[in-house]
Parts: sequence; C-alpha cells; structure tokens
Amino acid sequence: MRSYKFFAKLAAALFMLSAVLHCTDVRAEETPEAAAVDIRITSSSGKNCSSLLDPSYDSYVSFDAGETITITGNEPFYGLYIIWGAPSDPWTFGYNGKTVESGTHGFLHEYLPVDGGTASCTISLEKSERICSITAYSAGALPDSVQVWEPSCQNADLLVFSTHADDEILFMGGVLATYGGSQGLAVQVVYMTQYWDGLRIREHEKLDGLWASGIKHYPVNGSFSDLYAETLEQANSIYNYDEVVSFVTEQVRRFKPLICVTQDLNGEYGHGGHQLLAHAVCDAADSSADSSFCSDSASAFGTWDIPKTYLHLYPENKITMDLRLPLEKMGGQTALDIAAAAYKQHVSQQWCWFYVSDDYEYSCADFGLYRTTVGADTEGNSMLEHIVTYEEQERIAQQKASEEASRAEASRQAEEASVSQAIASSQAAAAQETQQAEAARRKMLLPVLLCIAAAAAICLLLLSRRKRKTR
Repeated sequence: MRSYKFFAKLAAALFMLSAVLHCTDVRAEETPEAAAVDIRITSSSGKNCSSLLDPSYDSYVSFDAGETITITGNEPFYGLYIIWGAPSDPWTFGYNGKTVESGTHGFLHEYLPVDGGTASCTISLEKSERICSITAYSAGALPDSVQVWEPSCQNADLLVFSTHADDEILFMGGVLATYGGSQGLAVQVVYMTQYWDGLRIREHEKLDGLWASGIKHYPVNGSFSDLYAETLEQANSIYNYDEVVSFVTEQVRRFKPLICVTQDLNGEYGHGGHQLLAHAVCDAADSSADSSFCSDSASAFGTWDIPKTYLHLYPENKITMDLRLPLEKMGGQTALDIAAAAYKQHVSQQWCWFYVSDDYEYSCADFGLYRTTVGADTEGNSMLEHIVTYEEQERIAQQKASEEASRAEASRQAEEASVSQAIASSQAAAAQETQQAEAARRKMLLPVLLCIAAAAAICLLLLSRRKRKTR
C-alpha cells in the first residue's frame, strides 16, 4: 500500500513538472508584441506638439537649434520611434541620467531602444529640425511597421539602381523580396532622384516600400530632381549625363557589388529617365575598373569590376525568376505577393495604371545578363550563379584561417614534440655515456685496487716476518 502511494505521488509530481515546463516553453515562444504607450510631448520653447502624436507624414512641427523636446509616458516605455520631416543632423537622446549621441546616419524613420525602460526622455537638437511624429513603445516584439534600419552596406551582394521611388518595386520587386527579404543578402538600393524639392511624401514611401520588401539597409539618394522625360534625348537635355554616370560609378566603387541590377535600356514603357539611368549603369559597369574613368571616385574608393550586371527585360542571356514560390522567411508569401504589397506603400502613386506582375510585358521576373566576368548563366534562373556572397566569402576565409591556425598549432606541437624527443634522446645518450664512462672507470680501477691490495698484503707479510726475526 505504501509503495502504491509513493508511486502515485511521484506520478503527480512528474505531471506537475511537465505542466510547468510546458507552460514555460509556451511563454518563451510567445513574446508579447510591444504596444504604443500614451505619451505627452512638450518643448522647451512651449511649441504645441500635439500633432506629433498623429502618425501622418503630411504634418510636422519645426524646431529651432538648441531646443529640447521632452517625452513623458503614462507607463515606462522601452523604445522611441521618430518620423523626421527631413533627414536629421546629429542630436542627443537623454534618459535615466545617460545620454546617447543619435542621428548620425540621418535616418528619416529612426527607432531608438531604451535600455531598461524609462518614463521620461529628452531629445536635444543641435540644428533646426522637422519632426512628423513620435511614438513610444512598451517592452516586447516591435510591430512589423516599425522600421529599425541598418546603415548602408559596407559591401553589397546586390546593388539595385532605381530611377524613381516605386520603380524598384514595379520592375525589380522580385529581386528585392527574393534576395533581400527571403535570403537575407546584403542588398543596397540606390535612387537616382530625390523628392525633397518636390512631393516629399515619396521619400517616406521609399522607406515603407523597401521595408515591406524585407530590405534592411538604408537606401542612398542621388541629388537629381524628379523630372519627366518622354525620350532618352529629352532626358539628356534635362539631366547632365556625365554627372549621372559619375554618381552611378561612385556607388559601384563604394559598395563593390557582386551583382548590379537596374532598369530597361528602353525605359520599360519608354520613360526617358529610366533609359538614361540604364545607360549610365552600363557605362559604369564597363569602365568602373579603369582608374582614369571618373577618377575622383577611384581615388576615394578604388576601382571595381562588377562580376555580373543585369538589366530589366534585357533580351540576351535571359533569366526568368520564379516569383511564385512560398518563402518561409516571409511567412509563406511569394516574392510576387511581397512586391505587390510593397507597391501599395507608395500611396501617392496608386492613381497610376502601373501594377506588379510577372506575366505582362513589364514583368518583374524577366532580366538579362548585360555583362559578366564570371561566365554566363547556364544552370537556372538565379542571379547568384557563379557568385560567392560576401558572407560566404567571410565564412570561407574564417574557415581557412581556422584550418591554417590548426595546422600551425599542429606544426608547433609536432616541433615541440620533436624538440622534446631530441632533448630526451640527448639526455638518454648523455646518461648512457656517463654509465659507460663509469663502467670504464670501474674497469680500470679494479686492477689498481688489486695491485694495491696485493702490495698491502706483501707489506703485511714482510712486516710479519720481520717481527718474528726480531723475537
């Protein structure tokens, strides 16, 4: 009976332990999502900051250099998300008695973690700034809409050139979703045009579209204005072509891409600006390895010969990407789904007739290999054929260094063993020589001792006889 009760108690204890462990596993897997915290925003100048609680890109508050903005929450918050009205200059973030130098990258959409949480923080501005909105978040996993940007790439696996905001999605959205979002490669997007002298909201839409595509590295803007051109000739009359080529070449040398991708030489539907950029990328690809070509950027970044350069809709050495495969990292969505959703982020452009598709004349799946230093594509529809990504190169280099270190260590140990063996052999030889010398000495000493003993014996005998005679 006692045995039964013992096993019953043991079974109950094991059941309770299992339940506790199960609950712990569930809690570990289900990280709660961070929520927006109610905050109050005030400024040192007494400005009305209520519009900063509105997430709209259309409204903003202008602040003067030297102003301080204070954010106070009804509960502790663990992150601050700021939508600037223009790229910010460096500023100081203060909370819990410490300060953090921020704004060094000039991100338009900027998230700042608050270590340990705080109920109040300050933003101290060095220069005049515009801010559209400020949101504070509780602890937990950030919503997908919060953009936590990484700086532009050091080295890019893929460098994507886009004439305007939305061209990168409409015509190269499958490339972004597949290689950037799904595979997590270092994808850098560069825009020829900027909108700070035009429809500014498109600068925000750029970021929203890239983030929805899975791109994490902050894009680069050229200084060229968004001007419409119906033909390449008209585009050349609007823009300085040499300046565009110089800009493109500088980005190629700066990011040293393994693969470069850009738009159609015919401008997709004939847009002159698209044509101009595509021709500029081709010229840069052909000449960026020549230090005399655009020599300023060669001096600043060195030269670079792009291994592979693809053009949208290019008719030679064509590939057609499969954009309808479910992508596990993207929640089972296809690259086509992701590109279509990303284009929706360009809200100001939804009046246009353009759309994302892989089965019409401007398909975002169709590209051709304009130039290669590593061989033509032969095995499939992947831009990565014959390419070893920078991450893989680093892994191989680390493995090689590890193997070399192992070989060096093995060689050192072998050398130490050899030296130890030599020392042991030398010591053994010396010991043997000592033993042999001792044996030889003993061998030579024995006759002497025998002679001495014999002499002593004779002397004793003679002394004994003399004593007898004396008596």
